[in-house]
Formats: sequence, structure tokens, C-alpha cells
Amino acid sequence: MMVRPLYTFAAALVLLLAALPAIAQPLSDARIERFIASLGDLDQLAERVEQTDMFGSMGQEIQKAAREGEFRPMHVMIEKMRNHDMHGEFAAMVSEHGFKRPEDWADTSDRIMRALTAMELKKHNQDDVQAEMSTMMEQMKNNPNISKEQRKRMRQQMEQAMAGMKAMTDAPEADIKAVRPYRDRIRRAMND
Repeated sequence: MMVRPLYTFAAALVLLLAALPAIAQPLSDARIERFIASLGDLDQLAERVEQTDMFGSMGQEIQKAAREGEFRPMHVMIEKMRNHDMHGEFAAMVSEHGFKRPEDWADTSDRIMRALTAMELKKHNQDDVQAEMSTMMEQMKNNPNISKEQRKRMRQQMEQAMAGMKAMTDAPEADIKAVRPYRDRIRRAMND
């Protein structure tokens, strides 16, 4: 009787191990170049998307996910777009730049954004920001003018903010190293 669950577990483990190389693909120069090239084409689509209500509360969902420790804004965007007629057009555009699926493009984009954010925070010394937040929490804790409920709520908000910051900067060192030479080009491409 235990053979079947064990067989199912072993099969699932083999599938997971086979998928790991695809999940953990390094951010190669070619992949970053394809991402940068895709941004120009996607600008045209973004202008049309802005005229719809397709994304509604997406910003709030991204913030909530970051507070819960997950920063994947482009994956959220693709989920919102999935049932819209522009999804096919988006998929075709990213496919022209070598991404097999929109999710592949989103994974690359999210990793690049985390690496850029991590570089930015390191530039502004992330430890200083966290120390400042810890000091604020300590001051709040010792303030007699703040009620117990207010302290609890404020502590939760600060903990969520710290978790969000960690999620946005939780980039592997290899991703940061890969993105660093492209930082200015990516910024220009995103701002054009």
C-alpha cells in the first residue's frame, strides 16, 4: 500500500529536479540584452494598456505581496493580463525577443528589478535604513503617548515595510553582478 505514495513522491521529485535548471537560469548578457530590447516594443502596448482598467488594484496587490515577502510585479501584471485580448499581443512581442512565454519575460524582468533595487539600496546603505527603522520602533515602544493598540498596529506596519524592502532587494549576488554593467541602459530604456 505504501508503494504507490512513495512512487508518486519519487516521480514528483524527479520532475522538480528536472525543472530546477530552467528555474534557476542565470541572467546572461544575452538574456538581459533581449529584455532591454523588448522594452521599446512594449512601450507601445503599455500606452494602450493605460487606457484600460485592466490592472485596477494591481499596485496594491504588488505592495501586499512585497509586504508578505514576495516581489514579483511582472508576474502579477501577466496574471491580470491573462484573460485580456492584449495577452496574445504581449506574448507575441516578448516571443520576438527570445522569451518562450510571457512568464519567462516576467521572471527576467522581476529578477532585473530586484537586482537594480538591491544595488540602489546598497548605494544608500541598506543597513542604515534598517537601523533607522529599528530606532523608530524602539522610540515608538518607549513613547507613553502611544496606546498599546497603536503600537501593535505601527509595529506590524513597520515589520511589513521591512519585509517588503527585503523582498524587493532579495536578489542573488550573481544577478546583481550580471545586471550592474547594464544598469544605466536599463534605466534609460525604462524611462524612454
